Amino acid sequence: MPKIAKGSVISDIEYIIDAPSAAIERHSWQAQGVECSRDRHRFSGQSYAFTIDVLQVRFVRAGRTIWRLILVTEGWRAADRDTVLRQTKWLKLIDGKASDVTNWIQRCRTQKLQQDSCNAQPAEG
Repeated sequence: MPKIAKGSVISDIEYIIDAPSAAIERHSWQAQGVECSRDRHRFSGQSYAFTIDVLQVRFVRAGRTIWRLILVTEGWRAADRDTVLRQTKWLKLIDGKASDVTNWIQRCRTQKLQQDSCNAQPAEG
């Protein structure tokens, strides 16, 4: 069984789904055949502040969820807002098989790399 809760897999998923910027308050979108939704939670106290982004990615076929995962990004800062106390990302597969997720990653990463290299070609003229 492939391990998917590691940094390289998280990076691949983030690259493939190409989430909107944090400044854009877009909560759901579709990318590479998956449904994506994001919730943001923030707290600011006297001695610390934190943000938690919960990204849910769901692959659906014929009205049935094949797999679903969440990718959580946590950021903790000291009260001065300049000192990072902790920054971490973690992933949890909620439904489905890890091999289905890794197969999707392999297929979509290749497509996205090809697409990005075509978009980077200088215009002839």
